[in-house]
Amino acid sequence: MKAFAVFSMALAVVSCAAVDDSSKKDKRGLWDLGYGHDSLSFDDHHDNHHEVKHLTTTITKNVAVPYPVEVEKHVPVEVKVPYPVHVEKKVPVYVEKKVPVYIEKKVPVHIDRPVPYPVEVKVPVVHKEYVEVPKPYAVHVEKRVPVVVHKPVYIEKHVPVTFTIKKHGKKHWW
Repeated sequence: MKAFAVFSMALAVVSCAAVDDSSKKDKRGLWDLGYGHDSLSFDDHHDNHHEVKHLTTTITKNVAVPYPVEVEKHVPVEVKVPYPVHVEKKVPVYVEKKVPVYIEKKVPVHIDRPVPYPVEVKVPVVHKEYVEVPKPYAVHVEKRVPVVVHKPVYIEKHVPVTFTIKKHGKKHWW
């Protein structure tokens, strides 16, 4: 990449030295585009002849040669030594306090003496109800039995049928 930069600088210096300033006609540039008073075209018929005076000057410039420059880069380094940190703002922090809550639990307790009389506990009992349903009775259903007929039987029936006959002719395409 450095070689390309040096080569392009050398090419620019050589091209600047090769340009001759005497070829310029006016302040507008190297080429005559027809805007100034010296422009002539095929439509103009002027007989003005001016004498052009050519001046030559040589300009020499010294081009600095590139040289290496040392650049210092500051790289952050991690420090593993603990050190105190000063806090500028003090922010109050809410700490949640745990409060004991009483929960009632039933614990069975063993009693040494049994109770001398029976304890009656009323428990609801569901009694089944019986409903008399009439017994099902027999129903006679006729079953059709297929009968095999050995002779074919023909039945004559007259049905009127109408026919329509279509006539085919030439189709007109208009």
